Amino acid sequence: MEIITYSSKLVKPSTPTPAIHRFHKISFTDELAPTINVPLILYYPPPAKGVNNQFENMCDHLKVSISKTLSDFYPLAGRYIRKLSLIDCNDQGIRYVQGKANVRLSEILEPEKGFESNVVNNFLPCEIGEADEVDDPMLSVKVTTFECGGLAIGMCFPHRLSDMGTMCNFINNWATRSKGDYESGKYSPIFNSTFYFPQRGLPELDLRIPRSSAGVKNKARRFHFKGDGIKDMRKKVGYDGNGSRKPSKVQLVVALLWKALVRIDEANNGQSKASFLIQPVGLRDKIVPQLPTNSFGNYWGLAASKLGPGEGEKIGFQDFFKTLCNSVKKTAKDCAKILTHGEEGYEVIINPYLESNKNIADNEVNFYLFTCWCKFSFYEADFGYGKPIWSSTGSFPVQNLVIMLDDHKGDGVEAWVHLDEKSMKELEQDSDIKAYAL
Repeated sequence: MEIITYSSKLVKPSTPTPAIHRFHKISFTDELAPTINVPLILYYPPPAKGVNNQFENMCDHLKVSISKTLSDFYPLAGRYIRKLSLIDCNDQGIRYVQGKANVRLSEILEPEKGFESNVVNNFLPCEIGEADEVDDPMLSVKVTTFECGGLAIGMCFPHRLSDMGTMCNFINNWATRSKGDYESGKYSPIFNSTFYFPQRGLPELDLRIPRSSAGVKNKARRFHFKGDGIKDMRKKVGYDGNGSRKPSKVQLVVALLWKALVRIDEANNGQSKASFLIQPVGLRDKIVPQLPTNSFGNYWGLAASKLGPGEGEKIGFQDFFKTLCNSVKKTAKDCAKILTHGEEGYEVIINPYLESNKNIADNEVNFYLFTCWCKFSFYEADFGYGKPIWSSTGSFPVQNLVIMLDDHKGDGVEAWVHLDEKSMKELEQDSDIKAYAL
């Protein structure tokens, strides 16, 4: 596959940012975010005949509409000043790239044709680790057209300013403007993060992601857990389909993968190391009082699950699942006191980050980050040409990371697993993984 880039420009807000908004301070939840671009790619099939005859002009149309959206989300058109912990909202613009691929979209979507997880990075506008320097655009977008008329919209959002909730609000604003049914104020951001979480000079979550992926030898692979497999996993944890709340498909997948990774560590070392696994938990709907869904910035805490050396070898799938669920439930419950218990409330957010950095640096601990992008609104993003037929993240230059998305049917999970090459080969041969994943 070859992609020819025929345009790369800076796109500025359609309306200049007022001088009163020139500097945007980041919150302490923004401080804690890792130095990365968060990659998201949406894939669109060719439009039906007669639906829209302007498909060839779509790239330019998207550029015009994103310029209007940037007038609302003006910090994304600025530049980050690290030493001052603020965004200079100077309207310098976002990176907007247009390209053409010499393949059909179906060749990317059909795994039997030899799909490789790292191929998706061709649809991204920049490196995932290329973030937070003064010359780095805060947001980068790449629109790639396929030979069949399909389209990929690849976006790299700055984690310094945005979580998935902020990303989806931006995408909704952009999509409705592009489609022509934008409602004033509906997807406009609310810049309230420093009111709730004033700066504290905290260290970021240090995932050790390099600016360049060149020479990085980790392996990324997409594992597809279909709905039928999820149903079987629910039975394994005692759910009979009646009465009690349906077990989370996400926690089932996390439990299955975590169990497999512990088993691999045991096989290679005689005894598994201590294991520390974190999962981001959204805060907007858990804080009391709840925050608006269009609050701009990072609003997430961390749920940490732990196992001691050798402990994972003594427990089964159901125990892994229970440990994860208890951790997430406790974190969600503790979030209720974040804004009502002063410093104790803030520690609900801060302490897991500090503990995570400690475990990342400890060679005697296996650290894992599992993050879930299921049930977010980007699956419905219609820019006037229909909804996406598929969505993906990118391939990260890091190990022990798993990103989970809904599959196209909505009842399954696509887990993008990042490991060293040896561990990936062993994971692919794990009996549970072979039983439940494609």
